[in-house]
Amino acid sequence: MSAPGADDTTRYLCAASYLDPAYGGRAISEFLVEPTRPVPPSPGLDAGKVLAEAIRARARRKNYDGLLILVMLFVVGLGWGSTLLYAWIGLSVLFSIPGWLSSVKPGGERTWNPKGVMLLLFLFPFLLLMVENADDIFDGGPSFLRGLPSEGDTVRLVIAVILALAAGGIVAYERWTLWQLLSTRFRRGANADSSVPGMTGFLTEDFSEQLGRYHGAERLDGVPGAPLVVYRGYNPFVGAGFRRGAWSMAIPLERDPDAGELRPLSTAMLYDGVRAAIERLRTAGPLSPDRRLSGLRVTDMVFTPAAELIDHLASPESRSYLQTLTEPPSTRLTPAEVTHLKEEPREWARYYQRFEVETWDRDLVLSTFLHLAVDETTLYLEWTPFVLPPIRAEYRVVDKMRPDSLRPLAQGLLMWLKLPASLPGRLLNLVSWIRPPKRENGVIDADRYGVAQSLRELASVNLFADYFQLVDIERYEKIIESRLLPAIGKLLGDAGYSTAKFEEQAAVVVNQDITISGNNNAPITQAGLLRRQRRVSQ
Repeated sequence: MSAPGADDTTRYLCAASYLDPAYGGRAISEFLVEPTRPVPPSPGLDAGKVLAEAIRARARRKNYDGLLILVMLFVVGLGWGSTLLYAWIGLSVLFSIPGWLSSVKPGGERTWNPKGVMLLLFLFPFLLLMVENADDIFDGGPSFLRGLPSEGDTVRLVIAVILALAAGGIVAYERWTLWQLLSTRFRRGANADSSVPGMTGFLTEDFSEQLGRYHGAERLDGVPGAPLVVYRGYNPFVGAGFRRGAWSMAIPLERDPDAGELRPLSTAMLYDGVRAAIERLRTAGPLSPDRRLSGLRVTDMVFTPAAELIDHLASPESRSYLQTLTEPPSTRLTPAEVTHLKEEPREWARYYQRFEVETWDRDLVLSTFLHLAVDETTLYLEWTPFVLPPIRAEYRVVDKMRPDSLRPLAQGLLMWLKLPASLPGRLLNLVSWIRPPKRENGVIDADRYGVAQSLRELASVNLFADYFQLVDIERYEKIIESRLLPAIGKLLGDAGYSTAKFEEQAAVVVNQDITISGNNNAPITQAGLLRRQRRVSQ
């Protein structure tokens, strides 16, 4: 499954839609129903492949669900009034109750499912009523079967049993083929040319046209300008993961009496100086395990909220961001607009310099975002780190699957026992249709032009699989930050400004107390973060 610019992340997320239907549904709803939704940044990931597998997994489930519902209609119709059928239904409900009452949190912890508990409490009176009237139920049956010749009861029951066993064969085959697909096509080192299942099924949507936009997405490193992220919601840094301890400072600038005449100092000069200082870390091999800092990337980024972009459509400068309302926003801004935003940020468009390190075979990504502003009297500095943690453990189980395992047959037997109770859910899945939200005619919905999460973020939680992953994130963040503050201090001193106040506030940031606590499945706890933020803001 590997491709240039992609690795295990793509492989795991391709398998995720088969392992977790909810993930595939969220991915399709977020990225394929709106032709004007932009393609978000996804480090180390082939978004086109992942979305294609989400479509295939959805079509596969609909095909099997449609076939099983058809077979079970005949089973119920022919076997109604049979003790065997009612026993099967009761057994399926009994086996399904644990799954209804509990759910698994990210990380493997099992907890109560409030929706399942409420459903069971709602159905409990009806179950009692059925038990009290069991004799009438067993003696009766659907009106369209009453009055049939009694000599046909045995024949109908035999056919119903045969069809029920056939349904069991279908369930077992579905489990076995799914296991083979996951353990062969998505195994480590799998050949990308393996056979690919179809993308159509019972009552399936056609997303082929939208899927083409993601297959055509390419890395644009080195292309003039800067990537543009148009977001919806609160978080601008879509694709970066989970925010860590951000900080900012505003420092009054004073002339250094011993430095002589003041020299020009601009925001662009600060950005260039910081970039040069941090890029030198690429040669600092011993500082990072497996020399990951050699792959450090420094890129320009521009973020704008979709709602504000729509509000400013009448502004001439908005044409650089959104050409027409029938197309998605631009993926990159022109160099001229980027230069303007560096010196004069807009309320609805902000420039950031991003420093990105991919580590642990690109399974873990640290992104830090820097925003600067300076004039002759004041320096403003904003530092916002993010971490994109590993993909959920339940999506990486393909590495533990053996093609010759008998486990899928046992899973098929259990699913067959629960088949009657699963029919409502299968029917709901069969008739479900992913479509854009309803909108008023003539009203421009800004949500159509903004993205909220990336495919990686949909599959990640703020947990680490290994203690060394946690400390490596600390390592890279501290190393990058250690080059940032001295570089700015040097630029201030070279321009003839006193660095005393800057060094005083920089010391607060450098000397913060950070405690790494919890087991190796726990997030980082920064005990001194709140105290540090209060001090820096003073």
